[in-house]
Amino acid sequence: MLHRRHLMAGAAALAVARPAFAHAATFPQRAIRLVVSSAPGASLDSLARILAPALTARFGQPVVVENQGGANGLLAAQQVARAEPDGHTLLLTGDAIILSALADPRAGVSFERFAPVIQAVRAAQILVTHPGTGFRDVRAYVEAARSRPGGLNVGIPAQAGIAQVVHELLAERLGGLRVEFVSYRGGGPAATDLIARNTDALVITLPAVTEYIRQGTIVPLAVSTGTRDPALPEVPTFAETVAPGFDIDSWQGILAPARTSPEIVAALNQGFAAALADPAVAERLRGLGFTITALPPQEFAARAAASSAQAAPIIRAIAERAPRG
Repeated sequence: MLHRRHLMAGAAALAVARPAFAHAATFPQRAIRLVVSSAPGASLDSLARILAPALTARFGQPVVVENQGGANGLLAAQQVARAEPDGHTLLLTGDAIILSALADPRAGVSFERFAPVIQAVRAAQILVTHPGTGFRDVRAYVEAARSRPGGLNVGIPAQAGIAQVVHELLAERLGGLRVEFVSYRGGGPAATDLIARNTDALVITLPAVTEYIRQGTIVPLAVSTGTRDPALPEVPTFAETVAPGFDIDSWQGILAPARTSPEIVAALNQGFAAALADPAVAERLRGLGFTITALPPQEFAARAAASSAQAAPIIRAIAERAPRG
């Protein structure tokens, strides 16, 4: 009798557990929405559209890319945070979700409100200019930013985003640069405005402008990482030119709504990791200037925490300078 009671209890427990595991085993059950926290033309958008076909092949369901730019990724994050935690609505974002939470904690959207799936890639930030400015290297840019009476207009994909953090840290290392930031709803519009000569320079994630650089449409000055990027090995670093030891990169990854089951997170992680490991996908990403990291959820969360700690003092300084209204 005791043996039978144990069997019945075990069967009941299995019946309770089965729905979550069965759902994960059949995941996904419909199209996956990959909500990108930038406008078309940004590096996030490039990453999403390179990955989508490989993900569709692996998951057996369409992976649909949706751009939700604006508010430094806040709009996209809010949309995904409210979605059902079933793995069918995901957020592709970058440092923006960390920086937005630091800049405005009242917005109520932070990395901790999501289930990390995978940190997909990292990339350098790059300082670029229009050929018409005459700046041929980063030293000429620095000299102009120090001496030109009106300073320089510098485009950034978002207010208080990673591009501004990089430039603020550079200016701090160099004892100050006279610039006025012009913020956009993403890297695509920012690059377009530089090409139209509406700004003097732009700081942006490297893969967003790699092809423009190869075409000669814009001029690269320096990258933010400690070593040169293999995609554009001729472009020097800030560290080797004007700021020894300077070394900052940015990351991009996938988040799911909070309360997404560990089984579905694991299935998503495996699918994205396989897509990133696809030779054709990897070649395209590396050719643009991405470094594939494919960090699992715990390591992804640790990297996000480190990013927050590094950026916090700069974001506080930016907020203190902002006009009160």
